[in-house]
Amino acid sequence: MNENLDYQQSIQAFKKFVSFRNKIALWLSAIVLVCYYAFVVSIGLFPDVLGYHLGPSFITLGIIVGIFLIILCIVVTGLYTFFANQYFDKKQEEILQSLEQSGALEDLKNGKKY
Repeated sequence: MNENLDYQQSIQAFKKFVSFRNKIALWLSAIVLVCYYAFVVSIGLFPDVLGYHLGPSFITLGIIVGIFLIILCIVVTGLYTFFANQYFDKKQEEILQSLEQSGALEDLKNGKKY
């Protein structure tokens, strides 16, 4: 009975971990996608606003917003990498060890679904 309980707990922990990791990835991807989409739509709808020159230089508001988007993508990628290295990898290793000890890992490798 105790082995069956460990087996089920290992499977549930694995499902929760995968779900949490996917939610983080989807939220970060959605942030980038929405920002890029808003930028592209604003180019089509408000070209004069993004073409506004800042001072006597050739730098426009659109260039500044574009640079912001590039920096945003770098930051979001850095955040995901940080989470992956600090949390996801360690948690994944713990869950895989738990699955292996309970025997569920072999069942999952063989295609048994839960």
